[in-house]
Amino acid sequence: MNVHVYDSQVVGETTSTLFTMVQASPVNALITLHNGGSHTINYSFQALQGDGTWADIEELSPANDINSTLVAGQQKAIVVNSTTGQVQLVGNADGGSLLYFSVTRIYTRASGGPIPLLAF
Repeated sequence: MNVHVYDSQVVGETTSTLFTMVQASPVNALITLHNGGSHTINYSFQALQGDGTWADIEELSPANDINSTLVAGQQKAIVVNSTTGQVQLVGNADGGSLLYFSVTRIYTRASGGPIPLLAF
């Protein structure tokens, strides 16, 4: 089963959480980010650690852009993998901006089983 969400988020000048993915198992998702504003967005994907702190997810390859920037009008598709079940996107934009994002995740659902949600 595929779960797909499309939404937007205002990105302020102070670094803050833009969205969080929560699930019981490791995260494996395709994220599309689009800067719909006029200022550059700085962003980082982070995973919740066992000690309760958030840490940047390490880059799997230079082309994956896990922790990077989006200039005005730019769009990126990013594969996000984490061994933990909680991942967040944090970011900021000098002067503010608008982020459009989509999240697509694949789930295995048993016949007659519940439909997974992206958050509680």
